[in-house]
Amino acid sequence: MTKLELNLIYIQLEREINLLSQSTIVTYRSAIKEDAQQVIFELKTDIDGWILNLNERKLTCYELEKLLEEKRDAIKLKNIESKGIDPKKLEVFKNDILRMIAKSIFNTYLNSLFRNPTPTSTKGIKKENLF
Repeated sequence: MTKLELNLIYIQLEREINLLSQSTIVTYRSAIKEDAQQVIFELKTDIDGWILNLNERKLTCYELEKLLEEKRDAIKLKNIESKGIDPKKLEVFKNDILRMIAKSIFNTYLNSLFRNPTPTSTKGIKKENLF
């Protein structure tokens, strides 16, 4: 995956953050947006590594899911917590952020697979059989 494609993931994440904040009760909108951006910032090194490992086939989608789940307890949503949100709703927001990260990574990764097939992926296939 090229650096451009890594940037696509972060562009997709920004879109997802905006959608998440727009679908949230007005009282929590700016807080969830700020918290989601902070989580992405804190996980950037992890996200970059996961993408690299996915691309190099050193990590499966299932393993990535487990790695994301392991991050749940480490996620702190300070802005939204300061609003006095119910702990159950706080967990929903954490899950929303994790789902958003997974969705952005998986969508961009899968798109890159089909846009940039490896040279050996069509080896032995006649051109007329490709379509």
